[in-house]
Amino acid sequence: MPSSLKVSFLDRILSLVSYITAGWGGLIAWIILYFAHIKPSKFLKFNIFQSIFISFAYFVIYSILGLCFYILSHIPVIQVVSSYIQLLFFRPVLFDYSILQIVIITLISYCVLFVILGRYPKLYKVSEWINNMSN
Repeated sequence: MPSSLKVSFLDRILSLVSYITAGWGGLIAWIILYFAHIKPSKFLKFNIFQSIFISFAYFVIYSILGLCFYILSHIPVIQVVSSYIQLLFFRPVLFDYSILQIVIITLISYCVLFVILGRYPKLYKVSEWINNMSN
């Protein structure tokens, strides 16, 4: 991942839209570019894939936690501890957002800031994997 390269304004905007719309904007842009026979830049591909991955990971983690807490809520002894942990994860903490949502919003804000600056947002291990995939 080259850290300093010329990134067009359109690539920055499309990457920004991709992060803000949980990957859907990037996917739509990818389809439009494909049918227009325009090859997307490496920067745009990387950010589209990463935004889709972040959104998918959030959905999976949220669903698994919800399922685990649902199952644990039916076990009499563990029910009390499970409800306190569930309250910690899903209770609104700041501006009606839970802890998990605050983490995701912070992560997306970090990515959006780096996209605006024209740099690759680097996430631990995720960016390496996505960089290899987008080649």
